[in-house]
Amino acid sequence: MAWPPPSACPPRPSASTGRGRPSWGGWYAPRRIRCRAPSAGRARPPSKANGGNHVSDFRAGPADRRDFTVRCAECRAAASLPAYRCDACAGPLVLDLAEPSGTTWPDGRGIWRRGPLLPRGRATVTLGEGDTPLLPLSPSGLPTGVEVYAKIEGQSPTLSFKDRGMALTASLAVDLGVDGLALASSGNAAVSAAAYAAAAGLRCAVFCGTGSRADAKLAAARAYGAQVHVVDGDYSAAYARATQAEADGVINVTTTYRNPVPAEAYRTIAVEIHEQLSRVPDVVVVPVGAGPLLYGVHAGFVDLVRLGLTDGVPRMVGVQAAACAPLARAWSSTDWRAALAEPSPPGATAATAIADPLRGYEREGLLTLEAVRASGGRVVAVTERAIGEAVRNLARDGLLAESAAAAAVAALSGASLGDVLRPGTTVVALLTGHGVKEPATLEGIAPRHGVAQREGG
Repeated sequence: MAWPPPSACPPRPSASTGRGRPSWGGWYAPRRIRCRAPSAGRARPPSKANGGNHVSDFRAGPADRRDFTVRCAECRAAASLPAYRCDACAGPLVLDLAEPSGTTWPDGRGIWRRGPLLPRGRATVTLGEGDTPLLPLSPSGLPTGVEVYAKIEGQSPTLSFKDRGMALTASLAVDLGVDGLALASSGNAAVSAAAYAAAAGLRCAVFCGTGSRADAKLAAARAYGAQVHVVDGDYSAAYARATQAEADGVINVTTTYRNPVPAEAYRTIAVEIHEQLSRVPDVVVVPVGAGPLLYGVHAGFVDLVRLGLTDGVPRMVGVQAAACAPLARAWSSTDWRAALAEPSPPGATAATAIADPLRGYEREGLLTLEAVRASGGRVVAVTERAIGEAVRNLARDGLLAESAAAAAVAALSGASLGDVLRPGTTVVALLTGHGVKEPATLEGIAPRHGVAQREGG
């Protein structure tokens, strides 16, 4: 399949006929989308006319992004976007990108400055995602000489790492000419998809399980214009419902591996860490549900090796809440596939953003486990108590992290990484989402060091 397709840019609406107007009455939003002709080699600079600060200063043209094919991760059969499963074996699909080239990045900021690592496309939908801070941490209980840094993805436009993947996926949706996005979400992806759909003039339908504890996040998604459907059950139940929404004109952007595109945007996290540290860390700790974030970050470090910018990749450590830890359970078994297929009802956890039982799509977890193994890493589980302590300790250091994000820091204090965290080790923990999205968690920690009672007067 030639990529991008010929009809990559959305039609401009006609004042007289309304031609180009999506069927639900909204308009495409050219202020936040830039479409380029096939021969374009550079992007227009931002201006008030095309979005100003809402359009990243992306100076690499489409020719500088990577060609790709779509293939099955298991049998390697070819596929074409939009597609969600292999027609031959029902395995998950991945993008097979051309080798990266060039060792310098264009001027500007955000994920689009790393365009040479991203899949080729014409449209660029952006809200300023990427280039999040990397800050030093001093968790207690670590051996002397261990350096720890936190990558603060909670400073993304909608306060989570999901924005990187949704920016790329919304851009793909514009390229494909679809008019809507659908997804299952425990909250963060719902907010992100709704925001980027609004920026691109697309509809958005969100399916969320009743156990998600995501009222604040879903309210934000509705504010962006998304239709929110609450599904009885857990995340896997919402996942099944989202697959039923796949149809002409709508693409499923569920951020497991259902759609192979979002994970590719997480390569940019690896590049940013390398730039910010001026080296590659020894260990990267990532909260995981199905694990496409870990998969994408690992792929980014592999790109750096292929570009000759570093000699090796860090150990990738996936972290799950003990109450719902299918990947951690499989990692400790001798048969990953059998362990993932074994029913294991999830328990209650504050870290709902990573509470994914993988029921019905267990094979997706193999992609994450393979990336962990290739890096020499591991997958661990942390207790609710450890997660809560990490949330409180981060807040005392000025960082509000949601429970799933804090799980990455919680893992550093456990015995499961004791043999990895030696003097001289550099660790980066991904703080994937902002704590302001979890009001109940904040209420739980505030009385410990905040105002306990209202004063009269």
